[in-house]
Amino acid sequence: MRTRTIWTLAGGAWGLLVGLVTALQTAGFLAGVGWLFIFGDDRWPEAANWVLLGLTSIAGLVPLVLLAWLGRRLGIAFESESRQRLRTRRRGWFVFALAVGGLALGVGMAGAGALTERARRADREAADRQYARLVETTHRITGIELAGGTPPAVDVEVTVEGVRAGEYLVDWRLRDAVYDSTLATGSRTLALEEGGAEVGVAIDTAGVRTAYQRYVLDGAGGAVVHEDFELRVTLRPLLTAIEASRLPDERVRNLELGESGLISTRTAPFPVDFELP
Repeated sequence: MRTRTIWTLAGGAWGLLVGLVTALQTAGFLAGVGWLFIFGDDRWPEAANWVLLGLTSIAGLVPLVLLAWLGRRLGIAFESESRQRLRTRRRGWFVFALAVGGLALGVGMAGAGALTERARRADREAADRQYARLVETTHRITGIELAGGTPPAVDVEVTVEGVRAGEYLVDWRLRDAVYDSTLATGSRTLALEEGGAEVGVAIDTAGVRTAYQRYVLDGAGGAVVHEDFELRVTLRPLLTAIEASRLPDERVRNLELGESGLISTRTAPFPVDFELP
């Protein structure tokens, strides 16, 4: 076998090893950028996968071609030195053997990494399925109705429907949308069973009048208030430790931050009619 061929093979083997490592690093970097800054937890479009595959392939092929070319150039240079041809060939075979050994080690490490990534992806898919199932079964607010009552309290009936049995947190906020002022808030925990239920919320109208005078009128009086305030009711599940452990960490954090698909929110007009002397 000619010296240039031996050194081309040696360079190509090292290029394959370096290209494999470069391709894996590039794929990890691009996937991280795509997840952090572009797509997040949303489903990636098919075109993005092809772009990722193309850029990763280029990153792997460049070291392969470059090192194979350098090996060939070295082989051609060594062939011109006829007296050292045998020694040069031996050196080429030695370098080639080192490259093959390193390549085998790299392939083994890549295989182990691929198996680890596959297991991690399987765990993530199972967690995503668990989250989707929880979204489908968690109770949702289906209606808000003023049930009447006498001042200083007005009862509101919140209708909920769902399959998941367990503890929930219901909180509500009454605000004047015109002045963007929160006039009353409240929350409580409740245990819901499978099926529908009605949750009662009592709103202190006397406290609403006081808050309106304080925050909207800056303590002044002489106003007649006849409008619809906005009543916003939110229902969120209180996950058990087992439920939380089966979900992706970011899903649990989003629920804590109030930005989760597990949270049900509904608004309704809350008519008021009072006079502040």
